[in-house]
Amino acid sequence: MKRIELYFDYASPWAYLASELVARDLTAAAIDHRPVYLRGLESFAKGLPYSSAKLTYLMSDFPRCAAHERIPLAPPAAFPIDGLHALRGALVAQDRGAFEGYHRATFRAVWAESRDITKKESAARLLAEAIGTTEAEALEAMSAQAIKDLLRDTTSAAVARGLFGVPTFFVGEEMFWGHDRIAYAARAAT
Repeated sequence: MKRIELYFDYASPWAYLASELVARDLTAAAIDHRPVYLRGLESFAKGLPYSSAKLTYLMSDFPRCAAHERIPLAPPAAFPIDGLHALRGALVAQDRGAFEGYHRATFRAVWAESRDITKKESAARLLAEAIGTTEAEALEAMSAQAIKDLLRDTTSAAVARGLFGVPTFFVGEEMFWGHDRIAYAARAAT
């Protein structure tokens, strides 16, 4: 089976659904998780790129999709959220071999537990727990210039590949966008 790259941001409710579905339904697939900063994409740089009608629809469709998939849901009180610090934490967790635990805990903190992850300290708390260190050490690791540069470079490289939103899956150079394209990506990987 070919590797599947999964691009995500913790700020995306649809990436949360994809993360839960991948963990449940693609256990045999080799998934490479790629954090990207959604606000670093041109269409999201100035806020949500949706009309009020589309946003209203999405806000009712998301709970319907979560219920259909039996995925726990308790969204944050404020939306949109900024996943910047949590994404930096994900890169540290990947480097320290603790990504899986951090990733699930962070997505669930936002979308199933209504917790705020936009502050550095909130993300550092999740990272510290995942990698077994203090919050101060986690905060320092997340704030390293190399981590900031890596997130920026990963986001830029994803945009250069054609990424315009998350979740996005790549199998080789073939792109699949949306949580409902998991089966398509899995089929392309076989």
